[in-house]
Amino acid sequence: MGGTRAQVILPVALASLGGLYVTQSILGGFIWSTLPAYMRQQGMGLDQLGFLSLLILPWTLKVLWSPWIEQWRRPACGPARTKPVIALGGVAVLVAAASLALIADLPLPWTIAALFAVATATATVDIACDGHAVEAIPEASYGWANMMQVGGAYVGSAFGGGLLLVAIDRMGWRPGIGLLIVMCLVASLPFLMLRQPSPSSPPARSGPSLRAALRRPEIRRGLWVTALYVAAMKSCLGYFGPFLVDHGFTLSEVGLFSASGSLVVGVIGAVAGGLIVARLGTMTVLLLALAGQAFVLLYCLGVASGLPLPLAALAWLTQIGSSAWLALGFVALYARFMEWSDPGQAGVDFTLFQCMDAGTGMILGFLAGQVAERLGYSSLFGICLLLSLLCGIGIHRSIGMRAAASDTAGQGLPGQ
Repeated sequence: MGGTRAQVILPVALASLGGLYVTQSILGGFIWSTLPAYMRQQGMGLDQLGFLSLLILPWTLKVLWSPWIEQWRRPACGPARTKPVIALGGVAVLVAAASLALIADLPLPWTIAALFAVATATATVDIACDGHAVEAIPEASYGWANMMQVGGAYVGSAFGGGLLLVAIDRMGWRPGIGLLIVMCLVASLPFLMLRQPSPSSPPARSGPSLRAALRRPEIRRGLWVTALYVAAMKSCLGYFGPFLVDHGFTLSEVGLFSASGSLVVGVIGAVAGGLIVARLGTMTVLLLALAGQAFVLLYCLGVASGLPLPLAALAWLTQIGSSAWLALGFVALYARFMEWSDPGQAGVDFTLFQCMDAGTGMILGFLAGQVAERLGYSSLFGICLLLSLLCGIGIHRSIGMRAAASDTAGQGLPGQ
């Protein structure tokens, strides 16, 4: 009877968990994609756009408070408090997002402060989400949970970084922010209202600890691989939208392409990625994603250098092709995150990987803005292309062919 009940609950749990990742990525897409394109249209310089990358700072630093969040969320005695953490964070996001509706009347520092509050609350909620995914979803279903994570992220990016941009372009800033709030509520409520599975293992005996995590060699290797992958894939991600705007595309056109890339290709890449990882292994998939993104950068370099390349293809490659390659690689990487994380302190371990992801993206995103403003887009894309090659070599050496063979033999999706 218990087994049947678990089987009935699991699909619902996975779907509602995916809703949480949709919400977080709506906000992430808003910060990473909608804001840069919107601010560029309003006349903001590329070097100033680089400062928007600092809004990723909470995702970089959340590892510092993750042990306290995990200790409160997973008490030594009593049930997990995942829902209260998520509910409190959601309220903070809604209050801060509502204040953004007044952006036309607020000085820029107050606007940045409101956005920073949104980012901090979202990053804190993410600690609870990831910890719950690792500890409450059966290990045999990690493949499906990972698809929900990555697939939900791309659905959210389609809404926050694509459809929201179209809404702001056609209806204005304030109605667009109202739509942002509604989308976040709709995606989050199923998790808060429906029953979720309990953790399958007790919390760490000595409590959550960053030191304990960093002592494990698989955590250290994973952090290095994460930094390399993100450096190759995300360095100029926030500048594809401004690049299209500077080449005559409207906000609506950029938004529609971005939404299509995230919603369709991103989700397909997430689902296909799980199947491909099971067949080829983590390293092969990561290198394949790097090669695909390198082609996108090469095309951008050609356009920026003045070659007579079709601009329509530029939009398809940057907003759709790039999403597919990013999704494919992150399925492989996030599957590893779940395997490397200790269920007894999953929120801390998984957060370490995500902080490396966010920190690398933030620093390089800021530097990319300075390069683009001072040296031009051609220098930016050329440097990122070279970085992609160097990072691919580093990932190959870090994981190694033996690990790749092990991945192929050992990784599989539920039911395989």
